[in-house]
Amino acid sequence: MNIRSIALAVASISLMACTHNDPATSIPGIRNQDIGTLNGAKLELLAVGGIAALQTRYAVDHDTRAYAYSLRHICSDKCGAPMDSASGTLSPAAADSLFNLVWSQSPYGLRDDYGTTPNAADMMDYTLSVTFDGSTKKVRADDGTMPDAMRKISDAVRGIVAAASGK
Repeated sequence: MNIRSIALAVASISLMACTHNDPATSIPGIRNQDIGTLNGAKLELLAVGGIAALQTRYAVDHDTRAYAYSLRHICSDKCGAPMDSASGTLSPAAADSLFNLVWSQSPYGLRDDYGTTPNAADMMDYTLSVTFDGSTKKVRADDGTMPDAMRKISDAVRGIVAAASGK
């Protein structure tokens, strides 16, 4: 074990100690940052529309660390194969980092629907599905109405999948 690995382990333990919440003093509705509470967590981001009429789907499962990405034209009944796709497994650190970032943005505090921007037919329409503790929250917005928290989550999901898949 080299010095860098030891330093990383010490930093990780220190960070976990600093972020642990005492259940007796926790504020109701605020998630405890223990890693075990991420069990069963899932994300799905669907982007539809734009000038090219595309549909992009990202899905990440915390427990299996599996991710999937697909890009296709919007279609009706018979879609055929996607124009581009990727799937694989994230590292444990990448999966935990993504889901902790998502939770830090308080997705359950977001409204269900932020509507669409008037006269903006070329914008993408997004649906974000976040599942924690068996409860799923769906949020819809477009490029113009998307709140900052949803944008941070969307950027993180796309960035982690792109880094893992090379796309």
